[in-house]
Amino acid sequence: RMALGACQALGVELQHALTLAAATELLHNASLVHDDLQDQDAERRGQQAVWMKYDANTAICTGDLLLSCSYGLLAQYRDHSLVGVLLRRMHARTAQAVLGQNADLSHQNQTLHDLSVYKQIVIAKSGALLSLPLELALIAAHQDAFCARACEAAQAFSLGYQIIDDLDDYASDQLRVSGQVLNVLQVLGQETDIASAQTHAVRLAREQLERSIALANDLPLDSGALLIQIAQKLLARL
Repeated sequence: RMALGACQALGVELQHALTLAAATELLHNASLVHDDLQDQDAERRGQQAVWMKYDANTAICTGDLLLSCSYGLLAQYRDHSLVGVLLRRMHARTAQAVLGQNADLSHQNQTLHDLSVYKQIVIAKSGALLSLPLELALIAAHQDAFCARACEAAQAFSLGYQIIDDLDDYASDQLRVSGQVLNVLQVLGQETDIASAQTHAVRLAREQLERSIALANDLPLDSGALLIQIAQKLLARL
């Protein structure tokens, strides 16, 4: 949806837009299949996770195939002059997401005290794949100069989103038997009580979502409209 909305706003040809949207969707789903296996999360979107319904080996192969398909599809982009640029951008964001996931896994079963490290992990793990559809759309529209701003907007959004997700999941995270999961309330709650940590977390989420909206507003031709819409809905929850 992010890629399609941005491409439509920027006047990108429909077939090009569909290619970019499908490639990013395949990549994102590959990351979710592997993430569920590594975190031992039994459900995804109200259904059994792939590893839980089948087995770990099937989940690994499924994620690998989805990842390969995303690159294979992008390689078929009809404007051959942009294929190399698009593929390099996808790889850069994939590598960033992998680094973020690795950092997240390395902090499991540990108590993280540093909020800046938490932010770095979230930005790498989630922000990379959120900015990718916007960046690909901007590249397709020859608006590469705005990619850095799109990246900043997605990073701020990812922080706001993850903090809200952490607030929702805190109780269930404490009951996990397969390992401690990184949660902002654990980071903020080391030197204060949980109520104060929640207040701090809500303030941080609001600041990041408002920053994301401001940055997305500066993207050309309202190409950041969907990101703004989702951020506003999350703000309403706070």
